[in-house]
Amino acid sequence: MIGRLVAAAGATFALGGVIALSIAANVPAVAQPPAIKLTKVATGEKPVLVLPAPKSNVILVVEQTGRIRPIADGKLGAPVFDVSSNVSSGNEQGLLGAAFSPDGTWLYTNHTDPKGNTQITATPWTGGRADTARTVTLLSVEQPYANHNGGGLVVDSTGALWIGLGDGGSAGDPGNRAQNLKSLLGKMLRIVPTPDKTPRYKIPDGNVPKSIGRPEIWGYGLRNPWRFSIDATTKTLWIGDVGQNKVEEIDAVSVTASRPNFGWRRREGDQPYSGKAFRKGEVIEPVYTYSHSEGGCSVTGGFVYRGSAIAALQGSYLFADYCSGKIHSFVANKASTLTISTEQISSFGVDADGEVYVLSLDGPIYRIGQG
Repeated sequence: MIGRLVAAAGATFALGGVIALSIAANVPAVAQPPAIKLTKVATGEKPVLVLPAPKSNVILVVEQTGRIRPIADGKLGAPVFDVSSNVSSGNEQGLLGAAFSPDGTWLYTNHTDPKGNTQITATPWTGGRADTARTVTLLSVEQPYANHNGGGLVVDSTGALWIGLGDGGSAGDPGNRAQNLKSLLGKMLRIVPTPDKTPRYKIPDGNVPKSIGRPEIWGYGLRNPWRFSIDATTKTLWIGDVGQNKVEEIDAVSVTASRPNFGWRRREGDQPYSGKAFRKGEVIEPVYTYSHSEGGCSVTGGFVYRGSAIAALQGSYLFADYCSGKIHSFVANKASTLTISTEQISSFGVDADGEVYVLSLDGPIYRIGQG
């Protein structure tokens, strides 16, 4: 078991008058980690995401180098999306995220261009592949440094596109961008894409008002949200936010929350970092933190398990640490280290059946199954 519990899961509590958390309800605690195994399904080139293709049984692999390729017979097939000639290749740059519109007609992607700036694009998806000749840009964000780009994309049940952006990079958020509502950096954005119209997106209700900041912003105070997901069962947003040099954190908050502040840079995890302390109710408390002294160095956020292959994991949030390679489950007030691990865990993914995949930046792509 790693880290320490900061807020009780399975409970609902209020932050600033907003219901902030309701997770793992009616889910039994995992007394002992279940016996599970990793089965290798393919090998990619710096894989960072697995997602199901719409209206098919095809599983797609997103590669940081700029391609999306299908898994077929234990190998990756020819690219069905390729922007490899138009991405920067820094350690935390490249093609970082992808998601489909609810009707499966648009592929949304998040990549850094040759100048290192974030580009959120929409590409028509037809016949099982992307028509990149018709790609349109939804949103561009200038990046002052090469690191902390975030990169995740999630489409919720309403069709809104959630975009996770880091604080712009360097160290310690030197521009204090994460707490600045005039900047899109260090934020969780939420927009409703309209790629075939002008403007290219709409602003949903509940975001930051134009009078105080950028209306694309839903939540703020993030350092580098490296992988986030929405559990459709509980309508909970889960975020793995990478720490500075001491504390890694997991956040969980209702998607109905209003302008949540996750604390960075005034806090790193649940510890003071820079600036004045928060008053009670001003900040979202992480549901779980662990320190670098415990062997980790960079959290990789994952998914709440809703598959059927491993009953003992039902309702558990799965996450990992990039440095230790260990995979953990968090549910009903407990965090457990599972019996599986691998090197350089870059991301998790989920197929159409809710089964979870684990990706190593070294190349291997694994499916989690019953041991």
